[in-house]
Amino acid sequence: MKLKTFLLLIILLVGVILMAGCTGTAPAPSITPTPQIIYVTVMVTPAMTSAPAAATTTAPVSVSTAAAPDPILHRFIRQYTDTSTGRMVGYEFKFYPDGTVNYREGLTNEVSGNIVIQTVIGEGSGTWSPLGSMTYLIKILSTAQSGAQVIRQYTLVMAHENPKFPGVTIPEHIESSYETDQINLGQQPDPNSMEYPELAKID
Repeated sequence: MKLKTFLLLIILLVGVILMAGCTGTAPAPSITPTPQIIYVTVMVTPAMTSAPAAATTTAPVSVSTAAAPDPILHRFIRQYTDTSTGRMVGYEFKFYPDGTVNYREGLTNEVSGNIVIQTVIGEGSGTWSPLGSMTYLIKILSTAQSGAQVIRQYTLVMAHENPKFPGVTIPEHIESSYETDQINLGQQPDPNSMEYPELAKID
């Protein structure tokens, strides 16, 4: 009887100890957590840094364009009737880019619509210079035959409609007081007359 009570008491005591957690067992080993690798994408915008401006200045670049040729660089000729002989006579100016001009006068002839000095009576050379507003100073120092000087101020007039004769075009020509003074204002102008040296069809 005593033995049963003693065994029961020991079992009861062991149960109490187990319940209280005071067993002699070793503590459970701690588990080290496995590190997790997290990938993070970072967008980096590179900063643009500009070098400080140089203190030196550069000269502007000049673009050369070819100048348009002067509109007077042609041959201008005037043809009219010599009242004393009834023959067609005339004079012409041929302008060159270097500022020189050739002058010829004499009997004229028309070849394929182009008026030319056929028989030269006088000729010479000189210079021309622009004065602005399509006006030019022409200096022919002397002609070979007569020795006369030709110093005139001409104005270039572009082709336009004749206000006195609608539908009739006045061709491109050069005007000076030399020709204007010869025009008879009281006479009915002939639309086919050549009062001033006109632009020749062929230079």
